[in-house]
Amino acid sequence: MPALRRIFVERFSLIDRYMLREFLISLIAVIGVLWLIYVATRFARYLAQAAVGNLPAEVIFNLLWLNSFGALSILLPIGTFLAVLLSLSRMSSDNELTVIAACGIDGNRILRNVVVFSGTMAIITGVLALLIVPDVLSGRYEIEQKAKIAANTTGLVAGSFKESQDGDWTFYSQQLSEDKTHMENIFIEIHRDEKPLIFRAERGRFDIESETGDKYLVLEDGYRYEGNAGDLDFRIAEYATHGMLIERGESVQVREKHKSLPTSVLWERGEPQDLAEIQWRVSSAVMTVILSVIAITLAHTGPRQGRYAGFFPAVLVYVIYSNLLGVTRAWVEKGDLAPWIGAIWVHLLMIGIMLMLQNRLKLKQFWQQRKRLKTA
Repeated sequence: MPALRRIFVERFSLIDRYMLREFLISLIAVIGVLWLIYVATRFARYLAQAAVGNLPAEVIFNLLWLNSFGALSILLPIGTFLAVLLSLSRMSSDNELTVIAACGIDGNRILRNVVVFSGTMAIITGVLALLIVPDVLSGRYEIEQKAKIAANTTGLVAGSFKESQDGDWTFYSQQLSEDKTHMENIFIEIHRDEKPLIFRAERGRFDIESETGDKYLVLEDGYRYEGNAGDLDFRIAEYATHGMLIERGESVQVREKHKSLPTSVLWERGEPQDLAEIQWRVSSAVMTVILSVIAITLAHTGPRQGRYAGFFPAVLVYVIYSNLLGVTRAWVEKGDLAPWIGAIWVHLLMIGIMLMLQNRLKLKQFWQQRKRLKTA
């Protein structure tokens, strides 16, 4: 650490360290506010689900922690963008940038500091998005699925008959595990007008298909009785394992499961939706640097425009950038856009906008000269 500190002091002057410190302080403040808003929103959603019995109350804080940590890869790009914008806007309004320029420090020095700061945040964002967050989301997905099974089995009691709300079936289990996901000595009657259907099994468990989110009741070592005893079409079938579909998974669950897959697994599979997910994770790091460089231009406002006049254009730029990435992701998933192109065109477009903003005065002078030549 002392050696690293010495290199940092040698490479960065007092003014450079001051700017980097301002960026970091602003980042902590912005991330703190955004994180609190995100946590409060999630907490309210989980409370609403727990109130109607769709989520056990004891898992709320576990889910809240996993969600808040997983959101860092989303919050860091916009947090870094706003941190650079707010810091430079304040320094511009307080004439600190004018003083810095008078000391012989040009715009390239400011650009270097912004690139160093945003590049560091981009590396952290990339590590989170590619390696850490998928593992966190996987843990969240498992807790949510187990919680949904627990919510669906709330009314089950060992040694008692349980009838469905629509009256289509009757369930009985002699023994239930503490989490009500495993059972023994099972009896299930499915009510049908033409042929009654009865299942008996030594053991059973609730299970969720990881890819689709479909919920199954898996029965083991049992018999299937169809029809009325004594009829000619009465049939008995023995089975070692039999799965009964309880509830189909939603498309949201499938997407959430896909988000939780490790990057290495996505790369090995190589399907369009897998490559789209990888590009989305990489884009969160790339956009961190591009947005931060754009913030340099947006921070330089006129003396009558106010300190944070560039805030609204900044939000607009971020919304356009993120929406374009989202649309591109959908195109790649559907096969409408080649994966090798993917999000590259969005980043190149934003780099073009960045260069236009940085050279807008030169472009303005160029068009004025061109008009003069035409009128001459």
